[in-house]
Amino acid sequence: MQWSNPVKLKGAAIFSKVIGENTDGIYLLRYRNRFYSKNVILERYNHRLAFEFNETIDLNNARLVKIVLTQKGILLIQSKYNKENQSNQLSGQYYNFDFKPIGESKILAETTVKVYGDRGNYRIRVSDDQQNLSLLYTQKSTNNEFILFHKLFRVNSLEETGYRNYLFPINYNDFIIKDFLVNNKGEVSFLIKRLTRQKRKISSSSYSLYTLRDSTLNDYVLSDTTVFKSTKLFYDRQADKAKVLAFYGYENALGIDGMALFYKPDTSAVLNEIKSAFSPKFIEEANVKDRANGSISEGFEMVKVVPRSDGGFICVAEQKEIATEDDVILVNGIAQSTSKNIYNFNELLVLNYNASGAMDWHRVIKKNQTTINDGGYYSSAVVYVGSKFLQIIYNDQLRSSGEVVKYTIYNNGTIESAKLLKNELDYVAVIPIEAKQVSSNKVIIPTSKNRRFALLKIIYD
Repeated sequence: MQWSNPVKLKGAAIFSKVIGENTDGIYLLRYRNRFYSKNVILERYNHRLAFEFNETIDLNNARLVKIVLTQKGILLIQSKYNKENQSNQLSGQYYNFDFKPIGESKILAETTVKVYGDRGNYRIRVSDDQQNLSLLYTQKSTNNEFILFHKLFRVNSLEETGYRNYLFPINYNDFIIKDFLVNNKGEVSFLIKRLTRQKRKISSSSYSLYTLRDSTLNDYVLSDTTVFKSTKLFYDRQADKAKVLAFYGYENALGIDGMALFYKPDTSAVLNEIKSAFSPKFIEEANVKDRANGSISEGFEMVKVVPRSDGGFICVAEQKEIATEDDVILVNGIAQSTSKNIYNFNELLVLNYNASGAMDWHRVIKKNQTTINDGGYYSSAVVYVGSKFLQIIYNDQLRSSGEVVKYTIYNNGTIESAKLLKNELDYVAVIPIEAKQVSSNKVIIPTSKNRRFALLKIIYD
């Protein structure tokens, strides 16, 4: 483990996010709010975590949509309102590794403004080899139908290599894009959720996997008889394709009853489905004693999916919920209402499945993270993926001045737990949402160390 010097953050840019690491150093993004507006700060550290320099990037009332560390430099993509033609413009600007602009910014897309303050619903993904940049955005038609726009660019030059738009005869509010990704061949995959309404109430929903290659858009219905409780679109690097993993249950019933994997084989036009119900023994061990009788809690959501080289996969899921409490207090005899959000991040599941869809082993990690009105900033866990093991790092009992705990789960299911950091001398809290695994053997984690910011770098042998 390596540490940077603890520093007290000054000004409004108190949040930080790890961008990545290359031969020149480690790069961080600092920002003042989660809307990435007004201005952001880029920082560079050397490989020993010594601070080198920073640069403030003025967004001029734009919103930062994406930041990518590439071989050419740091690509910032932002959305801004254009007063002249009353539209949202999405533009990309490259900066070198000393944070100086490279050339001029380039407009990538332009859309009409729907409401005041709208900055567009642009979504961007970069392929695993950092050659393809996929841009997705939507608009309403004059009949309130759903229009999907997609553009494909070369990452280094921002040259447009493909453009398509599609009209779906579906109400705009009933068509939800859950996620999408682009592979190294430039093929784009969309995970779509469709809602069916009766008398303005949602009566049912269905999921589809769309694939776009060149000008061909294909639609694959995942299942029209299964109710999905949580879904995850993930990338299989070895197969260079998108796959969908889903927790499923039954209609009008609480709880999750099993796991389903969907993907399109190269030699078939039919979507492949592997479905596996949870065993009673697993449900008994994973149940968190809520209302889901005979199944596991609906509160579990997938955090990470790791494809195995043999076609199987490992899924890390977390049980979490947000509760709101309202109260009325008397101040000088005058009633005032107060409200607070309570964030609960509880058990973690590590599920290992083979290629045939059978569960090889599972592990349940019991943790209890409860915070109020902080957005769960210090909750959840960092997941490191190695060739021989997974490691899960999280703050244990944060409100009680707890410690940072690590669980190591080996490929054969063996599990070990230990304290990663002891708090006899320092009080440390890791920030999982801002951490990043920057290579096959390194993870960089922003932390709060004695109420000061510090970077923690973990290198695995």
